[in-house]
Amino acid sequence: MLALYIPRRSLVHSVPTTLKLTICLIGSAAITFLGSPGPLAIVLMGIVALYALSRLPLTAVAAALRPLFLVGGIIFLLQLALSGWPQATATALRITALVLLASLVTLTTPLSDMIEVLTKAVSPVAHLGLSPAKFGLAIALAIRFIPGLTNDWHEMQHARMARGASRASILVIGPLILKILCMTNALGDAIAARGFEGRK
Repeated sequence: MLALYIPRRSLVHSVPTTLKLTICLIGSAAITFLGSPGPLAIVLMGIVALYALSRLPLTAVAAALRPLFLVGGIIFLLQLALSGWPQATATALRITALVLLASLVTLTTPLSDMIEVLTKAVSPVAHLGLSPAKFGLAIALAIRFIPGLTNDWHEMQHARMARGASRASILVIGPLILKILCMTNALGDAIAARGFEGRK
């Protein structure tokens, strides 16, 4: 879901980062409020057309949708059981459109450009105690480490199943939390050693 930038010469890539993020924000809000499958399907086709314009490889689209297969399938089945086909279909289309739209931004925008825009966006509230530099660092770390932690989760599940477990289990959350704490301590020491704590 947190896709990495893929450089291409395309119209979508050339859109300024600020405009791209603004469109993504407004578009996501609009998608959230759409309730029927018809308009959601039209919006989804429009997003797919943007992928074609961006000249992104099909593997990138597949990677963006991969996390949806399990979570989206469960949500679809729950909605189907509780609300019927129209609501379940609308929910599936909405989630797919939101993920594809967000992934399109991250696939066509360098991470450094996004962090710069977000850092500037919070600059007006710096007097309230929020450090733009630290905010940008937090966003960068989240985008950098969440995919890594997801991979760690899958590796722990595979290791557990290789030892004889019949299926995946929530029990690996313990070792994962310990790894996160170790990473946090090491990262905090590295940031402090570089004097980042003193930045505004």
